[in-house]
Amino acid sequence: MDKGIYVAMTGAMLRMNELDNIASNVANISTSGYKRTGFAARFYPLMEGISQPQSALYPGARAMTTLDKYTVDQAPGALHTTGNPLDVGIHGDGYFVLDVKGQRNYTRNGSFAIDRDGTLVTGGGHKVLGTDDRPIRISRDTKTTPDIGIDGTVTADGNVVGVIKLVKLADIKGVSDSLYSGRVTGNADGELAQGALERSNVNAVRELVAMITAQREFQTLQQVIRTFDTLAQRTNSEIAKV
Repeated sequence: MDKGIYVAMTGAMLRMNELDNIASNVANISTSGYKRTGFAARFYPLMEGISQPQSALYPGARAMTTLDKYTVDQAPGALHTTGNPLDVGIHGDGYFVLDVKGQRNYTRNGSFAIDRDGTLVTGGGHKVLGTDDRPIRISRDTKTTPDIGIDGTVTADGNVVGVIKLVKLADIKGVSDSLYSGRVTGNADGELAQGALERSNVNAVRELVAMITAQREFQTLQQVIRTFDTLAQRTNSEIAKV
């Protein structure tokens, strides 16, 4: 009886995590460069004829779900024109490389600006790195609008000041909003579009359907827990009469 309640409880907790994940996707639907986070969970390998791993949460379990797993959907979002010369979208593969407090993070959000030191930065103030792994500097005294070529070459007043670096990533994990961490697997061959930004790849209808499904599953599991609790109380009551 207790095992049945535990099984239903773990399932309900996973559905709560899924709803939190969906809420995060919906909240970032207007965040440039945001990549939808997917959610999945499955039964213990023991249900599939595989020996039980030592990391199992409940030894001897036969029908309990594993811990949840999150994935980042790398499908590109649509580019939209902004007209801002410091907005940069990516056609194809690649992530911009950022210096975030001495750590390397990555993004597809090319909404850039020039800080008071003349450094190309993101909206969050993170430095954009070039192919030389150094921040790209554009003097605030530049008399002409900086030009950013499709290969990432940044030109100001006719002088090349740097080349924006693009890399391919594996094992991607979300850090915050459109900021990610991951393992660099090489340079990317994506092309840059000046004056444009990439929209989020979140599909509102898809998230709504997933939310309704998760809510129904959660409600069903709640009812299962109540049923097991009622049976347990009845069992205890009948035993007391014996």
